[in-house]
Amino acid sequence: MASWAYLKDGAGILPASNMADTLGGSDLTTTDVLVREAVQNSLDERRSDINRPVTVRFERRTLTGEDKRKFVDSLSLGELSERRTSFTQSLDWFSDGNAVLDAIDDPTVPFPVLIISDFDANGLGGRWNRRSSKDDRFFNLVLSIGGSLKWEDEDNADTGRKLGSYGYGKMAFAMCSDIRVVAYYSTFDSDDGSEGVRCRAMATAFLPPHTQDDIDYAGQAYFGDDSGEDRIPRKPLADQKAHEWAGTLGLTQRKEERTGVTIVIPAARSSIGEIVECCEKWWWPRMRDPEPLRRVVFEFVDDDNAARKCHPRSRPGLSHVMDCFKLIPSGLSGDGYINHAVTVIPEGQRRAAGQLVLKSIQSSIDADSHGEFTNSIALVRDGLVIRYESRFAHEDKPAVAGVFVPSSDFDIHQALVLSEPPSHDDWVENAERLRGQYKWAREFIRLMKNRIRNLTRDFQTSQAPLHESASTNSAAFLRKALGPLFGSPKNRTPRPPVPPHPQRRAFTISTRQSGRRSRTNGGDQEDYAIFRIGLSEHAPKEVVIVDVVVSLKALADVDASPTDAIPCQVVTPHGVFSEKKETTFTTELGPGKEIDIEACGQVHPHWKTQWEVSISRTVDQQ
Repeated sequence: MASWAYLKDGAGILPASNMADTLGGSDLTTTDVLVREAVQNSLDERRSDINRPVTVRFERRTLTGEDKRKFVDSLSLGELSERRTSFTQSLDWFSDGNAVLDAIDDPTVPFPVLIISDFDANGLGGRWNRRSSKDDRFFNLVLSIGGSLKWEDEDNADTGRKLGSYGYGKMAFAMCSDIRVVAYYSTFDSDDGSEGVRCRAMATAFLPPHTQDDIDYAGQAYFGDDSGEDRIPRKPLADQKAHEWAGTLGLTQRKEERTGVTIVIPAARSSIGEIVECCEKWWWPRMRDPEPLRRVVFEFVDDDNAARKCHPRSRPGLSHVMDCFKLIPSGLSGDGYINHAVTVIPEGQRRAAGQLVLKSIQSSIDADSHGEFTNSIALVRDGLVIRYESRFAHEDKPAVAGVFVPSSDFDIHQALVLSEPPSHDDWVENAERLRGQYKWAREFIRLMKNRIRNLTRDFQTSQAPLHESASTNSAAFLRKALGPLFGSPKNRTPRPPVPPHPQRRAFTISTRQSGRRSRTNGGDQEDYAIFRIGLSEHAPKEVVIVDVVVSLKALADVDASPTDAIPCQVVTPHGVFSEKKETTFTTELGPGKEIDIEACGQVHPHWKTQWEVSISRTVDQQ
């Protein structure tokens, strides 16, 4: 008969105290993490030999009376209730669990259960008690807390992309249970590891540490048949026994040809309404994927009544974001939106980072109704919205919506995944996992974010009506602009003499090439220039150490006054300086010694720009 077994202290894989915050302080809710992890696992495990998309079904039941008693008895939850008298009381994260267990034998107190099932996925085959390959899926999901199917198969390059499958975030299932209990029921194709078995069922629990009969227990527990092993004292129920046990939990028997996993979360926190909203918010790209087999089909059932379907376009403001996503493949820009191929140059090597589409939300009604998506850029990887980044846009500029999809380049994809925290909700340039193979990715991610931010703010500026600055004298501007056309020489106001630039007395700055604007292969526009610096005839006849400053500025006001500097790349004999708004370097100048400076910066197509180069002696030589 199936029963619970409790791991002794030191045998547990996950410290029980980590159950308070398994995912490291993410801003996501427990429902967010649950939906993101569950759907990601199902999509990663889609069977390649079936010509239809994966179906993910969320069902919530509220059990009372005999249904509750039968479920509680089938999982021996009364045993957990009795054992909790030994639980460490200082861990307040189990206070909700104590409240549930207080009423576990009262059939009149409603007991919510969440059931998540996928179909046409691989299911939990392979070896149940150890991991020797990516095919040991049961061990990876049910028994190995820190492990995952994060394997790179030399025979299948796509395997390396499956970095969301059965990772650390699977603890999201337990986090959504007030009593930290999860049951698994799976059908799968038989293989060498499963030894002819085609169905398995088992439950796990993550309880507070405790002591009984002078034995310290870690808090982890397994529910299943006696395995005869000390390391994993319980094994999954198999085949007909698994089907029968699932029936006692109230589950519909899975058909062996519709392989996949059913996950049961007792004392579940999440409502179906919350789950539907999370599916809309995070998974709409996969719901609209142009490739049918990459899509996900959602089903929702709430206490045996069909719940509403996913309608992400009905969410205030999300339709604007979806419009941007739809334009990604076209590469085209138009009135009120712009399509950018984002390129960056980490460590001197140009890389195509991805595609950014921005849409202007001109009307105040649209902007007000945009809600949480106002001025947020959806960062999308593999059909999942990693995050809605609100730090890229100006709050006091015209509202925008946007989507960024990274390049399909394998190394860039892997680097971004490795930069993500366990909750997969950000791209972090200083992530520890980037210290190895993808060292270049740190600068790449920083430059990529800077580029997205600059393009977003440039686009907002271009959508704002052009106002004259407070210091502009309109009459003087018109007289200066039109006087040479209509005035006579005697009526023209003579220009005051331009005083000689003090730096030109000692240094020379000659323009070899400037003002050249060209379009890159990715569609962006760049301003390009080459300058040569040296000593003038008035300079001392000796070596001089100087500081050189190079910048590119936009001329935005009607009086052509320079505004914010534009990040640009500067190449000098001393190295490459990437994505700096103002590049400063120190060099030596001497008689007959001149230095060339090559610079380029990505610009808005409607801007007029101005390169600025200045030279001064270093402080210690003045």
